Amino acid sequence: MAGSGRYMLRSLASSSGTKMMNPKPRMVSSEVKGLSVVHDETNMEFFIKLGEDKAFLQYDVLDPATGAVDLQHTVVPEVFRGQGIAKVLAKTVMDHFASRDKHMKLTCWYLQKFYKENPLPAYSGKIIE
Repeated sequence: MAGSGRYMLRSLASSSGTKMMNPKPRMVSSEVKGLSVVHDETNMEFFIKLGEDKAFLQYDVLDPATGAVDLQHTVVPEVFRGQGIAKVLAKTVMDHFASRDKHMKLTCWYLQKFYKENPLPAYSGKIIE
């Protein structure tokens, strides 16, 4: 899988406490259902800090000219699963890209499920098969 290497490197870097390559990532955050969702554009990741852990959604840019993205992985630490955290990430990320008129490829199985259960008009025409 093309994105798997990046996923493994990020996971190892996050768990070992090592700093990422770019020490000053450009970040934007928003409050959703009491959870702060941060967009780390440099590392192409949205995340929610959960104490010492974090839930995250990683993406890649498919086409720099159009800004189309591949939403690849959604990960929630096991202890926090079943609490709607993945849903908050999914909605925030899909709303973010849809509001910027960006097309999205839903590689992540959870995002495919979320989209099927939430076929919102804002996402219409924005999903790449």
